[in-house]
Amino acid sequence: MPATAILLLAAGSSSRLGRPKQLLRYRDGTLLRHAAQTALAAALGPVIVVLGSGEPECREALLGLPITMVLNLQWDEGMGTSIATGMQCVREAEHDAVIITLCDQPAITACMLRALVRHPHDAGCSIVASRHGDNRIVDPPVLFTAQHFAQLRLLKGHDGAKAIIRQRPAEELGFVPCPEAAFDVDTEQDVAALNHR
Repeated sequence: MPATAILLLAAGSSSRLGRPKQLLRYRDGTLLRHAAQTALAAALGPVIVVLGSGEPECREALLGLPITMVLNLQWDEGMGTSIATGMQCVREAEHDAVIITLCDQPAITACMLRALVRHPHDAGCSIVASRHGDNRIVDPPVLFTAQHFAQLRLLKGHDGAKAIIRQRPAEELGFVPCPEAAFDVDTEQDVAALNHR
């Protein structure tokens, strides 16, 4: 299996929820710690966590985990800046691909992350997204092979990596079935569902 870095985005202010979703209690810790532990369990390569809003509390929630934490000072300018910040730790000489994942998708498993890595080599795709239902929407987690690293480092704004994806021909885009990607935590209703998991 190729060396694959995992970029876990956890810098946002959770404006829709009104409180930091990263620090919501989940299982034996927080939503953020659970996401980091899932990424580590995939055993694909280094796990890089991008922090921003609520950085001190988030660092504390991640204590003891063998991860790299980086601070995005421009977190309020959008997800693109968090991806660009995290990508400074990802090198073409060391990694064949990077998986970009979020801290608010608690149903994602290590097995699902590994499935993203297997797909490009089976199908010749340079970008592989999660798919739930019959959609053809690019949902995280998303894998990008090394040919996209330079562009990922230049991202800005709220659009994240979608601008890169839109530029690529359809045959470069693959999908892995992942119904669990449909659940993320954005509202109090989602928090209630999280507490019942």
